[in-house]
Amino acid sequence: MRASLIEAAAVEIRDVGWFATTTNRIASRAGLSSGVFYNYFTDKVDVLLAVYERWVSDEWEIVERVFGNIALSPRHRIERVVPLLIEHHVTWSRLRHALVVLTRDDDRVRAARARSRIAQIDEVVRLTGRLSSDRLRAAAAVRLMMFESVADAIASGDADTMGLDREALSEELTASLLALLGEHLGRG
Repeated sequence: MRASLIEAAAVEIRDVGWFATTTNRIASRAGLSSGVFYNYFTDKVDVLLAVYERWVSDEWEIVERVFGNIALSPRHRIERVVPLLIEHHVTWSRLRHALVVLTRDDDRVRAARARSRIAQIDEVVRLTGRLSSDRLRAAAAVRLMMFESVADAIASGDADTMGLDREALSEELTASLLALLGEHLGRG
């Protein structure tokens, strides 16, 4: 039932957005009574965090699938993963919006995002093949947060409103990741 509630919450958030989603709507979409929701989650934010964990897991599956393809050069892996990750942000733009807003006001959301970002930074450092240093972690953090912000701007339509070309933004993100990872992943 917990998995059904998480799936229902994910669909609700994608369809109507976080702020229009209620625990009653989530339970109803899962085919359960509203009281059952509270057997598995303390509140709406609790289920949001479960959906976010799923989102992060899905994102890492994308990265692992592309980076696991050794037939591609490192450059081609990065060129392939960037648009896939942008599309992931687009598909989940309403979740991403909720995360941005709630991070400012909810300690649980802020902590969950921090844990996720730290894990991402650690993974990028691992991918470089270099020993972790404050400078390398900072470089990885800047690129990850930049990627996240630009992908969210594309997803929300802000980039379109500014007259920015999605393909050009994607190319800039690719160049940024290549600058960090390319030389360390082998010839690109």
